[in-house]
Amino acid sequence: MQDLKELTAIWSNNLKDLYSERESRNILLLVLEDVFDFNRSSLLVSSQIELSETQIAELDQISTRLKTGEPLQYIVGFTYFDDLKIYVAPGVLIPRPETEELLAWMMETIGEYENRRVEDWCTGSGCIALALKNRKPEFVVKGYDISSEALEIAKRNAKEANLEVDFIADDALNPENKEVVDVIVSNPPYIPWKEKEQMHQNVTGFEPDLALFVPNDDPLLFYRSLAQYASRRLTDKGYLFFELHENFAFETQRMVEDLGFEAVEIRKDLQGKERMLKALWCVK
Repeated sequence: MQDLKELTAIWSNNLKDLYSERESRNILLLVLEDVFDFNRSSLLVSSQIELSETQIAELDQISTRLKTGEPLQYIVGFTYFDDLKIYVAPGVLIPRPETEELLAWMMETIGEYENRRVEDWCTGSGCIALALKNRKPEFVVKGYDISSEALEIAKRNAKEANLEVDFIADDALNPENKEVVDVIVSNPPYIPWKEKEQMHQNVTGFEPDLALFVPNDDPLLFYRSLAQYASRRLTDKGYLFFELHENFAFETQRMVEDLGFEAVEIRKDLQGKERMLKALWCVK
């Protein structure tokens, strides 16, 4: 038997250079629950737990990798997004809470509709596309990405979740798809390269540059391409949704409005940052 208080103290001390004591404890609880199948409620009230030698060795290995800045989600190979277990690897971004907020906004807007056709561009792990399909099984949902590695991970997630979503290779900067759809959503690359030095090592050292960065002189590169594409492919009263870079939110709004979109709205995330955009397309 292992003394849980002692185990937590050792774990926290090993990670003190990167995480606070509270963060370290929360990570340990997540590992014990999600990797070793301990019950969270029991962990919160127990003073001791039983770990095998193999489990202790695995905990040490996880701690060692965490000390390098590697995200826990890549170490264990999965995360959770809108009640779905999403497999992740360094070829895709780790889904963020603000992306769940974007999904919630989408459901507020289109949740009462049936038989919507939805495209998710720069789909990565497929988390948005799959969560939409899970919530609205009657929707026809497709995800697009230029990365073959991302598409393989997205397809695995679809298979594991038993959700019928097509994941297709296409370039958001030169979209080849010619279908007419009701909703287009994207969380595209939007971080200028010059901001890389200010970012945490657990992002820049492990998450894919392809999904993160854009040229310093054109931060709206993907937004512009996808908004232009949406203006050609959305049905009358179709919607465009973007996850935004907070520093370019209103610049993105003006660009979208200049393309003829209406009722363009920006919403703040729970941190109070302008991180989401919704726009309506009306056929002229």
